[in-house]
Amino acid sequence: MLPSISSLLRNLLPVILVLQGVLVLEAQSPSLRVEDVSVYPGQSGVTTPIYGLSSDPVSGFQIAVSVDPDRILLSGFDLEGGVLGAINVDFTDSFVDIVEGEAGLVVIIDSEAPFDTSLPISTETHLVSLAFDAADWLIPSNQELISLENTVGTAALPSTILVEGTEVATTLENGLLSVIEQNVLIAESTTGVAQLGDTDHEISIRGYNSEDLQGFSISLVYDPLVWEYSHVSIEGTITETAGAEFVEEFSNDAEGNVVLGVLLDILPPYSGQVIPATGIELELARFYFDVQPDLVESTISVIEFSPSVGSPTVDNVFVIDNQSIQPLKVDAVIEVEAVNIFLRGDADGDFYLDLSDVINNLVFMTGTCPECPDPTCLKALDVNDNGMIDLADGIQLVNYLYIFGPPPAAPFPEPGSDPTPDSLTCQR
Repeated sequence: MLPSISSLLRNLLPVILVLQGVLVLEAQSPSLRVEDVSVYPGQSGVTTPIYGLSSDPVSGFQIAVSVDPDRILLSGFDLEGGVLGAINVDFTDSFVDIVEGEAGLVVIIDSEAPFDTSLPISTETHLVSLAFDAADWLIPSNQELISLENTVGTAALPSTILVEGTEVATTLENGLLSVIEQNVLIAESTTGVAQLGDTDHEISIRGYNSEDLQGFSISLVYDPLVWEYSHVSIEGTITETAGAEFVEEFSNDAEGNVVLGVLLDILPPYSGQVIPATGIELELARFYFDVQPDLVESTISVIEFSPSVGSPTVDNVFVIDNQSIQPLKVDAVIEVEAVNIFLRGDADGDFYLDLSDVINNLVFMTGTCPECPDPTCLKALDVNDNGMIDLADGIQLVNYLYIFGPPPAAPFPEPGSDPTPDSLTCQR
């Protein structure tokens, strides 16, 4: 008996779709996932991504996280590291409860119908990152859970994806924090921010050693246009407490490099002193740097662990069982602020002296244009640097520009900070 036409079409349809290149997929179930992360005991400033996936564009999402507060110290969410750093959102709100080990985040990307600015995440997308510090006494080789929950906080916030403003069933995948048993060398600015004129900006060097430490060498490389090396100290550190018998440093400021070498026991009676493996970070040394006085713009500067310049090369190593061991290295990242930088006489702030500066100076001094905005740097208008703005400043600037009169006082001819501080303000 011949098969019916409908039965024949039913059997041939999958083949026809494949031949036509048509692929029919089952809709992806919405999901949120915390990425696994590895840390060393006491590591601070840790972030781990949280990913989202949905076959439908998402109008928002909620993240509810819980951890063991004795082991993981939550600090919040990093909204810039993921996709949120590249899009506009209608609303965000978050909370952190360090004592309970809970954190919550609400993000509304598109709050109104027809939800045409919802975010497509049909492939797994990095939404935000969870930020935290690891406790000092975490046990190497252990694992700790970072859980996405259905309810946290007094508002009972659930972890969920929002589609067209409505919570949808969301698969949650927890993350694992693994504690590594690894030697670590960390450089960190004690303040995180430096400013023009700073001297002795402190970089703390800390170490986590998995076995007793017989010595170490540190080689830091820095930008000599930003920093000038000052000195190093082991006072009050475990290096001093353990009784290091050899401590030697040398620097090359032109190349931006400083090296410190330490050995604990090289002299009789060879009592075998070491820096013990305590399971926590210990401060090994402190390096001090001055901000270069001619820095004219703010910058993000890295002081990094890197082999020394020149010959012989000195690398960053721990000495354990008479062997040189390469530790994991964490560089220092410092925001260097060049604030209140100006060029004397430059009333309009373009770092160039011309007639417009004379006009701006005189207009401000005489008050002939009440609707004109005030200059952002009054110090720049004080051409003769007598701590006040008067007619003499405009006259000196005209004379300098057109009849070879005396130049403005410092900072000139290069921008800089005020070498003779006074009550005049500068907001550049």
